[in-house]
Amino acid sequence: MKRDNEAVPAMKLMKLRIATVLGLALFMATIIGGPVRVSQAQDDQGVTLASLAGKFAGRGSGFFTLCFNAGFTAPEDCATAPHPVPFNQTGIFYRTGDAAGNFCGVVTTTVAPVSGTKLPAGVSTSTTVGTTSFDPTTGSGTETFSRYHGGTCSGAVFDSNGATPLGTTTRRFVVSDSGDRIESIVTSFSTVTSAFSVAGSVQGNVFSITFIRQ
Repeated sequence: MKRDNEAVPAMKLMKLRIATVLGLALFMATIIGGPVRVSQAQDDQGVTLASLAGKFAGRGSGFFTLCFNAGFTAPEDCATAPHPVPFNQTGIFYRTGDAAGNFCGVVTTTVAPVSGTKLPAGVSTSTTVGTTSFDPTTGSGTETFSRYHGGTCSGAVFDSNGATPLGTTTRRFVVSDSGDRIESIVTSFSTVTSAFSVAGSVQGNVFSITFIRQ
């Protein structure tokens, strides 16, 4: 009985030591993490929508599902299509923006079905045209743009001659390196029916991109 009584204080002491170590670890994490966030904010102070103007190039990757009809001969709206097929995708981008947040760019994307399917890989090029909103206090913003097959860019200005609409996309982004680096991720993606696309035929589009000022 005496040994049991002696064990109780020892267990309490061990729990106290563990709690103390955890408390110190949390304290150190706060001390280390706090200044890092402050220095990042200071590094990107002064970045505005106008200062994000210029030329950027980037690379991204992700995946999506493309839905096919019964014979695998054409895409179909995923709401009715019998064959949803997952694809991996990788893309390279370049774009030019102006001080008002307007931009025009070109993306070349390679796509390949995941293992287990017989569909071939493919390459596509599209023109992106849109606008940017930016909050300097958070260093983050939103890009909303339309995608086209064809058309050309002259700086941030889009020449729609020969262009066919493909759909729309929205991306959220954050800036770093005083506005010279942009990390973005797709938050919405839609397709329209045209000679090159079918409305509703793409779902679950996940894509992240890193842009670097040129």
